[in-house]
Amino acid sequence: MNSPCVAICQLTDQPQGDFDVNTELLVLEEREIHVATWDAEPRDGGFDIHVLNDRVDSLGFMVVTGWQFLDGRAYAVVERRPAI
Repeated sequence: MNSPCVAICQLTDQPQGDFDVNTELLVLEEREIHVATWDAEPRDGGFDIHVLNDRVDSLGFMVVTGWQFLDGRAYAVVERRPAI
């Protein structure tokens, strides 16, 4: 059984060099932080759930709760995908 982790998606104001990146997804897993970044704008007061799910999946996790939106951020409980 995998331990639940927290995923947080937010807009970033950190300069990314030559890249046009403004969105970051952080997955907090025990003592590790996994990060994905991309260029996207929140829509209708929240982030695109399909994109969030794809980004979580690309980090090797799956969403186990629905995304919740608060103060310009998106939050979900995720778990590491089982190894096949």
